[in-house]
This record gives sequence, C-alpha cells and structure tokens, in this order.
Amino acid sequence: MDAVEANVLQWLTSGEEGAADIVDLPWSVEEIDMGVYMAEHPSVPMKLMVKFTEGFVHLIVPTTIYTGAMTEEEKLAIYQALLELNEVIYMMKFTIAGPEGQIRLRIDLDKETLGKEEFNDALTTLVIGVFAGVSALGIEKEFLDKIMARIVEMLVDRIEKGASDEELTEFLKERVGMDEISAKVLLDAVLASLGMEPEE
Repeated sequence: MDAVEANVLQWLTSGEEGAADIVDLPWSVEEIDMGVYMAEHPSVPMKLMVKFTEGFVHLIVPTTIYTGAMTEEEKLAIYQALLELNEVIYMMKFTIAGPEGQIRLRIDLDKETLGKEEFNDALTTLVIGVFAGVSALGIEKEFLDKIMARIVEMLVDRIEKGASDEELTEFLKERVGMDEISAKVLLDAVLASLGMEPEE
C-alpha cells in the first residue's frame, strides 16, 4: 500500500456524521481485491468502488443498468443520453463495462497531484452524475426504490446483530438523515415484517 492509498482510505474512514463535505462522512470500506475497495455511507445514494493502479486512483460507481439485453433502439437512446451528460458534467464520464454492458460512472484521478479537496470534488461530482443519469434515463422511481431497499437491508443486518431499537433509530436519524417520526415508522414496519415487536 502506497502513501496515496493510505491517505484515501484514511479520508474515507475517519469522518464524522453530519459533516459538510462528502469525504468527511464516515464511510464503511471493504477491500474486495488487492488495491480495490467498495465504500458506502447510508446517506450517499451510491456504492463507490475505489481502485488504485500505478499512477491513478479510479473512482467507479457501478449501476444496476445493463445494456446487453436491450434492443438496438434502446441502446442508442441510452448512449445518446449518457454521451450528452459526458459533455456537460465536469471530471466525470459515463462508461460501459463488461460483457453485459453495465453502465458505470467513473473519474480517474492522478496520484501525483491528488489532495483531499480534489478527492471531495470528485465524490460530489459522482453524486451529481448519479442524479443526472437517473433523470436523463427517466428512472427516478426505480432509483428511489433501490435506495430504500439498501437502507432496509442495512437495518435488517443491524437487527440480526442485536442492535436495540434506540440504536436503530439513532442509525436512521444520524447516518441516513431521517427525522424522528420517519425513522420510527420505517423501523416499526421492518420489525413487523420480521415478526418482531418494537421495544417498550
């Protein structure tokens, strides 16, 4: 692990809830291969792949959109929409990866000059790109459904690990950004779906 990789991982993992900058949030980071990490935070609408190569740090947001099974007409419409976004969003580009044609967002950062401010700008650009892509492709409802499903998955994982209702509510309020009433409604619904009762 070189100094740049160590710095990036430290930036992502040493933050605090409620931070003004995305980079200063406490991201959960998991190494999935040598020099490749997946990072996420409940309040950020994307999973982030961070890949370190010889001279670059690659920030990649894999989506759940695959063009492989689409008709030629559908592909052309998507390619045109994404290429138009590539023209107007600074730093970032939409790409197609793998045999199934997975759509990804990507930013390549030069290790030689990379600092925390540029890294934060890149994260912010990716979030903007996610929302711009969702809007351009007309998949707002599907996108919101996937975000909610990810939050529920995180909640169930914490329930299975024995977290108290107070800890779960705090997670929804502090890390996801919900208000007290919304957090309680969601928690009660998830507990009910698991056949559990809220704590008194």
